[in-house]
Amino acid sequence: MATCHQKRCPECKRKFSYANAQQHPWLPFCSERCKVIDLGRWFNGEYAVVEDLTKGHDLKDKVDLDDPDVRDAMDQL
Repeated sequence: MATCHQKRCPECKRKFSYANAQQHPWLPFCSERCKVIDLGRWFNGEYAVVEDLTKGHDLKDKVDLDDPDVRDAMDQL
């Protein structure tokens, strides 16, 4: 028997139920409409990443990577 989970949509604040995450294509949203509204806010610049994105750049000097693709990607940082 499938367990029914309940969650509150971060967009419309409505409670919704789902059986599992793989079968609910809009999770954590209740619907495609709420997912698209949230995505539109990202595109319009209403949301922003406020974390320092330069953190971790010093790791490329400390890590010895054998994979040439990874090494090339780190050199581009």
